[in-house]
Amino acid sequence: MKTFSETIKLPYKTAFVVNPAAGGGLAGRVWPVLSAWLDYSGQPYLAYFTRYQGEGITLASHAVSDGAELVVAVGGDGTLREVVNGIDIGKTIFGIIPLGTGNGFRRSCGIPGQWEQALMGLSRWSPRKIDLGIVNNSFFLNVVGIGFDAAVAEIASEKYGNIKGYLAYIAAFLEELKEFDHFSVTIEGADLSFREEKTLLAVVANGRNYGGRFSIAPQASIDDGSLDLLLVRKGNSPETTILAVRALAGRHLGDSAVVTTSGNKFNINTDHDVPVHIDGEVIGSLPVQISVMPAALQILAPPSEDL
Repeated sequence: MKTFSETIKLPYKTAFVVNPAAGGGLAGRVWPVLSAWLDYSGQPYLAYFTRYQGEGITLASHAVSDGAELVVAVGGDGTLREVVNGIDIGKTIFGIIPLGTGNGFRRSCGIPGQWEQALMGLSRWSPRKIDLGIVNNSFFLNVVGIGFDAAVAEIASEKYGNIKGYLAYIAAFLEELKEFDHFSVTIEGADLSFREEKTLLAVVANGRNYGGRFSIAPQASIDDGSLDLLLVRKGNSPETTILAVRALAGRHLGDSAVVTTSGNKFNINTDHDVPVHIDGEVIGSLPVQISVMPAALQILAPPSEDL
């Protein structure tokens, strides 16, 4: 049994919504140790465990009904999104223990990638307000992606979920690079209307990172009251690979294949059906209407000035 040198003391009625399958089963393996640490600390808490996709919404709602003031999502970005859609954002505080495959959103919040540090942080951090995205009447935290990146997210989850972090997405990227074709997209916003005929992907981002270390929208901020739009035109395989390498280094925004802008509302449609992911899970459908709710969510995370 692990020796715990520090105790956890949360000044809230706390519930954990755990996705045991997240991170290729990592969350399920870590939870017994994490809960033992809570028990050692004498920290009262509730725990709920998801069994299938989407159940996190219901369990988070139950946690709030059961009196939880702080609801902590234990899993990846998809689990985080479900929990946020189940809590009462007007009064519930949100927390994160990042135990998924990519854990992109925690980077934008400054939350450590090691679960022990994230757990200890819940005792130390004060709630801060961040923006929430809305896509077709449901909340998202991080990124809505249309096209190639959604196809990559789907393969990463289905075939490479047992590989930790961004390596799963690199494996999926290389596989999908040979298969994915372009599509035509129409995008409209408050001061924006355009059509791109040869599109590889379109992304609307609240956070900067997804798929682990991919900083898809380096200029995005979770507390600026706006969303970042990024569109990538289709090139040949070598061009796309080079662009992906530049994206890993956060240097892709100057590429001629990349179009960027920001705003608080986007309507997006395509000429044929392509996959749509919401916070890394391929569950969306076209057309999509995307907007932002500034400072709508209270989250336990390091102060923004520390990022």
